[in-house]
Parts: sequence; C-alpha cells; structure tokens
Amino acid sequence: MLNLIVSPKSHNSNAENITKTVVKFLKAENVEYSVYFSRSFEDLKENVQTLISFGENEFVIVGDDVVIFEVLNSIKDITKIKLGIIPTSKKDDFATYLNLPTHPIDAIKKILKKKLASIDFMLVNNMKVVNNVIIGASVDAVEAYEQFKIKNSISKSFAVSKYGNNFAGIELSLDSKGTKTKKENIFELIVANGGRSKGKAISPLANVEDGWFNLSYTTMEDVEDKKKIINSYNDGEHIYNENAKQLWLNNLKISNADKKIKALIDGRVYNLESLDIVLIEKGLKIYSSKP
Repeated sequence: MLNLIVSPKSHNSNAENITKTVVKFLKAENVEYSVYFSRSFEDLKENVQTLISFGENEFVIVGDDVVIFEVLNSIKDITKIKLGIIPTSKKDDFATYLNLPTHPIDAIKKILKKKLASIDFMLVNNMKVVNNVIIGASVDAVEAYEQFKIKNSISKSFAVSKYGNNFAGIELSLDSKGTKTKKENIFELIVANGGRSKGKAISPLANVEDGWFNLSYTTMEDVEDKKKIINSYNDGEHIYNENAKQLWLNNLKISNADKKIKALIDGRVYNLESLDIVLIEKGLKIYSSKP
C-alpha cells in the first residue's frame, strides 16, 4: 500500500494542497493508500517508525530534500523500502536532479507504474544523505540568507557578497582509504552524490548510479576572485577551472584541528566536529522517472 508522508505545513505550505490533489486522483483510480500529515518533523518521524513497525515498506514523500532526509533517517534499514517522491516545487533539488515530474498528477502516475531504480546514497556520520555535502564560503552565505526576512535574488546576491566574500578559508584534512591524507586550506568543497543544491546545478559530474561520489574543491591559494569562484560552483562551471581538484571516491574522512566544521547537508546547515562519509552503492530503491 502507498503511504503518503506529507511535509509539515510549518516547513512547506504547499505540501498539503498538493497531497489533496494526489489523493483525489488516487480515489478516482481506486488505488489503495494512506496519508500521514504531521505538525512537526518529530511527528513525521513517529509516523514513519510506526508504519515500519507494522511492516509497511512503500513510502511516497510529498516534500523536498529536508523531508526526504527526515524520512530516510527515521528508518533503520532503508535498503528494504521502496520510495516515491512528489516534489513540492520546481526547486526541490534531489527530485529535479532525478528528473522527476514536478506536476503532482504526473508524479503519482510515474510512481504507480512501479518502475524501480536502485540508486546510491551516502552515510555521513551515519546520517543517510541522498544529495550532497558542501563546506566553505557558500555555506556561510546560505546560512545568512536563511535568516533574512526578505528572500529574493537581490538578498541572495547580498549574502554572497557580504558573507561568502569574507570567508577566510578552513583548514581541513581529507583522508580516503588507499590515498595519502591531504591538508588543505579550503575555500569551497562539494561531496556530491546528487548534483543540485538550493536550486543550482553544483555538480554536473555527479551520478547516483555509478558507485562513486564526486569530490571537488578549491583552495584559498587558488582563489583570486571569491565571488566569481562561488558563482562558478553554483553554476557547475568550476569543473572547467584547472585549479579545482576533482576526485571520485567511495569513502572520505574530513576533519580539522578545531573540530568545528560547518556543512550544508541535503539542504540544512550542521555544525560538526568531523565528517565520516561512506557511499552505499545501489542501496535505495526509488520509483524512477524513466519510462
């Protein structure tokens, strides 16, 4: 049975109306389903865990990357579930990256075709992460922008200019099995399973079906124009910068002497002591957009 898990209204005001549209269609098609609304993410987690305890394994998320993250991290073993995603906007990063339909009816029709794809995900300090991890100048800009009362292209550009341009770098140790530990003064770093973040195509080389994540970074030593570098990462143009480092890995440990690392993980900013990242190949079954 399809279990529709709906984003809390406090996080996304569109999700409930989108769900009502989907439910109307499911009723007309005589499809068996259940819907679970939540006031908070704590309620959402409880709903998902209760369903898992009843043996349910088919979930349809109505929500963005943050909601996907919360659902997956409410489930101990996500290799046993089947997941569908109904985006709540054209800016939902992971759904857009997977080329999922943005119209609710088109999205649920694709899900009902039951075409499954097995995709990779990452464990980041044992958190299940489907999209990406970002460390560096743009994270300061995102954190500042999220605090603004007025959110538009002008305030976003202001956040990049004021906070991203003032970023002084962060000393990180990068350690992957089979490679020599590197100590770098990082300006911008991306660990990408999926290739979009905050509506931007940040990693054109990312691929959720190849058994690797794409690590790309630029050091402070290689930065002349900070705003230009941030914009190049936001547009995926950094891959053409000869100073940008590119690696394909399936494991990575990131640490620093201060044990203070600010990271944007699947749409949220976290303050962590270190990051231990492992790729789980084809560990998540998802209803695909493919024919």
